[in-house]
Amino acid sequence: MSSKFFVAAASGLAAFAVASGAFAQAAAPLAKAPAAPAAPPITHGAPIASLCVFSAGAVRGTSVTGKALDGRLKALQTTAEAPLAAREKALQTKIDAFNAAAKTPAGDITAREKQKADLELEQSALQRDAAQIQMELVATANNAQQTYQGELQPAVIAAYQQKTCGLLVERNAVAIFNPAMDITPQIVSLLDARGKAASFQALERTKLTPQQAAQLAAELQRNQ
Repeated sequence: MSSKFFVAAASGLAAFAVASGAFAQAAAPLAKAPAAPAAPPITHGAPIASLCVFSAGAVRGTSVTGKALDGRLKALQTTAEAPLAAREKALQTKIDAFNAAAKTPAGDITAREKQKADLELEQSALQRDAAQIQMELVATANNAQQTYQGELQPAVIAAYQQKTCGLLVERNAVAIFNPAMDITPQIVSLLDARGKAASFQALERTKLTPQQAAQLAAELQRNQ
């Protein structure tokens, strides 16, 4: 008897943000990458009239609004994982004691069977609760992302119009561009001016019924 299932459940909690798209930030590297050679100086041509670029990732990572959202989602995840980890540790201690006792001369077989059944029930309950919380965190991230996009779009449009752009391109799709064409700073300012950072800081975990959690899990499975 073991509690290996929890490793998978905990891994799902740690990785749910990637799957949901709400934590669409690059993961930190496991090791420090070698320093890239210094880029040669670039002399840009004149900015192309009405062509603008921006970085959605930079807006999310540098704006007060985006940082408030990501910080709150991380805090909710940490808060949700802590009691699960404590329960898993306590259960593992019981399992280790049960397995250790199995090496000694047999005692009351009936009592041992009941203890085993109780541990299995506790293990199943922990697995169920971990899966439920994982789906609630996914739902929270998805809902928050939709709200964030609703705030970002007007800021992008306003910056686009203020700069009299005729075409707006995601910065990652362009190899080199004249920095004068980048409207990312304007979008950040306009997004933060909407004053929604406090709303994201107050975000709470979305509660789901077991049926809703199962439906969301099935949807995620189909989209893999």
